[in-house]
Amino acid sequence: MTAVQLTDARRALADQALGRMLGTRLVSLGADGAVIELDSQPEITDRDGTMQGGIVGYAAECAVAFAGAASVGPDVVTAGLTIDYLAPARGRTLRAHGTTVRAAGNRATCRCEVHAVGTDGTETLVAVAQATIVATSPQVEDPVPPVRFRAGPTATPTVQQILTERRRTGNTDDGATVALVIEGGGMRGIVSAAMAAVLEQEGLLPSIDMIVGTSAGAVNAAALAVGAAGRMAESYAEVFASPEFVDVWRIVRGRPVIDGARIVSHVDALLDVGATVGTDWAGRLAMVATDVDTGRAEALSDFTDRADLITSIHASGLLPLLAGDPVTLRGRRWLDGGIVQAVPIVTAAARGATHAIVLATRPPGTQPGYGAADALAERYLRRLNPELAAAYRGRPHRYRETLQQVQDGWAHGLSTLALTPRPGDPLPSRLERDQGALRAARSAATDAAREHLAFLF
Repeated sequence: MTAVQLTDARRALADQALGRMLGTRLVSLGADGAVIELDSQPEITDRDGTMQGGIVGYAAECAVAFAGAASVGPDVVTAGLTIDYLAPARGRTLRAHGTTVRAAGNRATCRCEVHAVGTDGTETLVAVAQATIVATSPQVEDPVPPVRFRAGPTATPTVQQILTERRRTGNTDDGATVALVIEGGGMRGIVSAAMAAVLEQEGLLPSIDMIVGTSAGAVNAAALAVGAAGRMAESYAEVFASPEFVDVWRIVRGRPVIDGARIVSHVDALLDVGATVGTDWAGRLAMVATDVDTGRAEALSDFTDRADLITSIHASGLLPLLAGDPVTLRGRRWLDGGIVQAVPIVTAAARGATHAIVLATRPPGTQPGYGAADALAERYLRRLNPELAAAYRGRPHRYRETLQQVQDGWAHGLSTLALTPRPGDPLPSRLERDQGALRAARSAATDAAREHLAFLF
């Protein structure tokens, strides 16, 4: 077997536009073959929720191509493929497992089984495929584009290199577009706020070309844009831990637990984030929210006035059920961006980023839990739009996979630098009101960010 590394293979997949659009994931690659996954979404399903046959075939070909590449070499083409469809591909996730049956010289015979994975974890075999994978010779041009293990990420400057050079010279005209991607998480947003404050204190904001935030990360993004990230990090514990803003007992009275509108208005009063409107940052700052009717995450930017900005922040952080009904903005209804993109790196890529600094609120290898409150939120979302419920259900898996890719240094076609809590660091809950716990999390996040950025100091 050739020495094809999982990290290199994931980079190759991330470099394919179709793979990025579908959210295709290479879960594993090794002696037992390659496993490809992609989640069901409205664009690739029929009215009855069946994923289209072309998508099933695409997943199968990806799996056999990577399995074959692991056997005969990194640059390969699919010389032939046959597929038999056995059952409708209905489920949360499509999983294709490709294996090499025989490899000789530059040719590999591969087989693939494609399963649809239901919301309860049950698997249904929906297709089987067989393919011939051929390693290409560098001297021969093949009319069929090969699956290449991209040389780009190894040749492209890393985020660390870009930041070091920009900090040294003050020149940002280097062909790179650096995005700061900020996760939220309710009151756990104090973690990403503290990390943003470190960037602010160290004078790194001029080295950043755009800021993209989701949920509480949108609040932190707006605060950083006006030079108030430090005060925002303090405000979580000193201001917003009050029952005036977060009170679980409100649900007994039929009111939202989180008063998002009050929080955002208070943030504006404290930090004057509305001053961003009309500045250079107005077009470089994006809040990610979920469109209720389409079920898609979209960027809210180019704010027309202070009210538009404040409502965009509110929309981005409107946690389903906990923070009330959807907010209407620009003629559409919106909910929390984290339903679809807890870590909005896809939006950063879509807006032209080439590199991303990601401020995450959980350490690598972890993911959001899914408890009774989440089941209620999913039921609520299903009434609004079944696609929202499906996205919410798949959120933990997407989060873990995205954060791992970010940690590996390459995600969705971007070179990445992850600033994350360290294993064992205190992590507040999304409804945390204990000031001591919040302060401890803020202190730990500050130290963690400085450790991650030690290469600059």
